[in-house]
Amino acid sequence: MIGWIIGIGLFIFFIIFLYMLFLAFQTNIHTHSLYIDEWKKEDHFHIFFISDIHRRRISDELIQKLSGKVDIVIIGGDLTERGVPLKRTNDNIRQLAKLGNTCYVFGNNDREVGEQNLRDILYSHDVCILENNSIKYEKNNFSVRVVGINDGFVGPVKIYEAFKDVIESDIIVFTTHAPAYFNNAKKVCKPHLLLAGHLHGGQIRFGPFGIYENGSYREKENSAELISNGFGTTAVPLRLGAKSECHIVTISGRN
Repeated sequence: MIGWIIGIGLFIFFIIFLYMLFLAFQTNIHTHSLYIDEWKKEDHFHIFFISDIHRRRISDELIQKLSGKVDIVIIGGDLTERGVPLKRTNDNIRQLAKLGNTCYVFGNNDREVGEQNLRDILYSHDVCILENNSIKYEKNNFSVRVVGINDGFVGPVKIYEAFKDVIESDIIVFTTHAPAYFNNAKKVCKPHLLLAGHLHGGQIRFGPFGIYENGSYREKENSAELISNGFGTTAVPLRLGAKSECHIVTISGRN
């Protein structure tokens, strides 16, 4: 009898383990809309945001789904981590760069593979590294300025320096690996869109309980905040209650 109970328990554990493994390697693309009062209805700008790739690979299928639908790509840190082959990181960047203009902020694990190694890969694919600075993207008669800060766990964060080139007419997208810096940014400026990852949604949750809150997209008046569960995993390649995800945010006019 005890043997049967142990056997059933092990079988249930094995099924749950496979399910958690399956969730960790899903590709879920979430779409969000942000409406801006300053733009006309026909104005559209599409951002693909992905963070916390870690050990995962960017597939051809994902790139094919996104091809022609993205104006810029923003990588929100933890592109890689200790033990990930540089070739895999290079392949992932090469895939994402196929979608168009790409920018990146450092995450707390990225420098573990060697900072210069990572910079060389990013530069070879014309990826803009945002570390306390910004870059402007123009489309038709409007502009979007992406502001990014250094990883606060390793590098110095200089909020005021990051926003120094922002002008009043810009639509501002603030990008940081850790969402803890959202409030700092809002004290300096009023970003229309704030993007972050890092928390993985807790990665393994039991109902409402987890180490961190589940990822979210929260709209406010003329602005929004996105905290992603991330694309990959860290420590263990398992998820529960916090599905892997990447995002397309469409900024468009309200008037």
